[in-house]
Parts: sequence; structure tokens; C-alpha cells
Amino acid sequence: MLPLLLLLVQCKSKKTSLQDEEEIDADEFIAFFPETTLPFRMADTSLLNASDTSLHIGYRIFTQFIPDSFLQKDFGKNARPAVYAMGRIAEKGKETYLLARAVQGKKRVVYLAAFNKKDEFLNAMPLVKAGFGNATASYGLVDKKFQITTYQERRRRGELTYKKNVYFFNSETNDFTLISTEPNEDIIENVINPIDTLAATGKFAGDYVKDKKNFVSVRDGKNGSEILFFIHFEKNNGACKGELKGTARFIDANTAQYHQVGNPCVLQLTFAASRVRIEEKGGCGTYRDVPCFFEGSYVKKKKK
Repeated sequence: MLPLLLLLVQCKSKKTSLQDEEEIDADEFIAFFPETTLPFRMADTSLLNASDTSLHIGYRIFTQFIPDSFLQKDFGKNARPAVYAMGRIAEKGKETYLLARAVQGKKRVVYLAAFNKKDEFLNAMPLVKAGFGNATASYGLVDKKFQITTYQERRRRGELTYKKNVYFFNSETNDFTLISTEPNEDIIENVINPIDTLAATGKFAGDYVKDKKNFVSVRDGKNGSEILFFIHFEKNNGACKGELKGTARFIDANTAQYHQVGNPCVLQLTFAASRVRIEEKGGCGTYRDVPCFFEGSYVKKKKK
């Protein structure tokens, strides 16, 4: 009995509070979040309910393990929202996900944060928000396959629009990767798409999007061996922009390349499973700002 008693004394007890004056480590921080079963769904209306004060986490403690940059994007640089633990989900043999609720004034956000098996922070994303702009309804969902869905409705120019995105956590890149999107809203705002009204009947024709200011439009070429395209991107909060319209010719069944004689710019568009990957193979600095490049993966927008 004595060795067992000694073992019990040496084991850490679960923290019952996480206030800023306390000193804790990562495993204590993670264990503070109550276990949650899947599917987990949270609607913006539920965020209006009062927070459980027993699950309050001090701001210093929270940002010790999850960078405050995620909070600042939604609440502002000098804001210090109140943060509460909501839930903990462990994917067998993989990551552990924490659900945290942040509140300041009318603004409320539920964040999903991923930690590896060593209790090291990997990344985080907002799952659902309330109290922001002209959003009329929203929800977030983590299903039993650990697919993550965000949904938001907005009223724009008198019309109700929506955007539904589905993500999964990519362990190789430590990123929440967008795998499908269903917007019925305009893909761009204050950006003129010069090929928008052209024919789009080809296999790869359509609009591929990240958001309203980062998109690739593909339209039919003169024949099946080429496509017309228009790319517009804005990175770093608009500090770095690029735009290019041209004709790309297929070099294999799924890859088209833009290259004009005497022009060093070479762009490659690779199509696969309702997405397109853009790669800058040659210098295209004429069409973009210097610090950034034509690159990235875009998801095909479903036709209305």
C-alpha cells in the first residue's frame, strides 16, 4: 500500500482554476479543458449565453500556450478579451484539439487550437463568431471524422448570402487546410474580373477562390489545348498585390502553363479534385509587388 500511496501523492492533481498568478505547464493547461465528444456544434446564438466562470482562464496563462496574435485579429491589438475553456477533443494517435471561448463587449469567438502529442501548440482558427459586422447567422462544427465546418450568413445589398467552408488539420504543414467551399456570394469586391462573362464550359473552367480578394478565374480557350485565366491576389492585409490575365496552354492532361516569347514570366496551373495550384516558375515581378509571388492552392466555387 505504501508505494501506491506515495505514487498518488506524487501525481499532479488536475487544476481547478487557471488564473494569471499561477504557474502551470502545458499538460496542466490542456487537462483543464473538459473532455468533449464529437460531433461538436456551436451556433452564434449559443454564444450569447453566459460563460461558465469556473472555466475562466487568465489572459497571461492563455497566451502563454496559444499566441495572442489569434485574439488580436478579431478583437484588436490592445484588447484583452475574457477567455474560457470549452472542451478538449483527442484524435487517437494524432492531435489534441482545444475549444476556447473569448468574449469582449458584444464580440464573441470560439477558437479551435491544435496541439501535438508532446503538448506543443501547432495552430488555431476561429470556429464561430458573433457580434461582428453584418453577419446574421453562423455556426461551427467538428464532426466525427474531424472535419471542420464554418458557416456564415450575411446580408449584402438587401440580399442574404452565405459561405460554408470545410477544413481538415494537415499534420505535415501544421495548418487548417481548406478542402471545399460553397459561397453563393460574389467572389470579389471592388475587383473587376475582365473574363467573368466569357464561356465556362470546359472541364477546368470556373472560379477558384480563397476569399473575395484572392481568386483564379478560368474560362474556355480557342480550343481544348488552352484556357483563358485571370488571377488576382492580395496578401499581408493588402500590402502585397498581384494580377495577371492571359492564355495558358496544357503541357499534360491536368497542367497548363502561361509563357510568352520574350517575357520571363512563367506560371503553372495544376488542376486536381476541384482545386487549382498556382506556381510561379519564372519571374513575374511585372505583374505583382516585389515581396510576394503568384502561388497557392484555390478551391473551385460551386456554380449557382
